[in-house]
Amino acid sequence: MAKKKKKVRNKARDVFTDYYETNKQYAKENRERQQQEGKATGRESWKWHNLSSTEKTYIVVIALGLIGIFVKYVIF
Repeated sequence: MAKKKKKVRNKARDVFTDYYETNKQYAKENRERQQQEGKATGRESWKWHNLSSTEKTYIVVIALGLIGIFVKYVIF
C-alpha cells in the first residue's frame, strides 16, 4: 500500500501575503482619510522638510557609504 503524501504548506508565503494585504488596506484607508482632510497624498506630499532629523541623517550616512563603496571598488 502506497503512503499518502503529506500536503506541503508554505507558511512563509502566507505570512508575507497577509502582511502585504494588511498594509495595502491600511494605505488605502490612510490615503482616503488624507484626501477627505484635504491633505496632499502620494509623491506631492513628500518633501525634504517633512523628514525628521534622524531620517535626514540616515540618508546622508547611506549616501556617504555608497560613495565610499564606489571609490573603493571602482576607482581603486
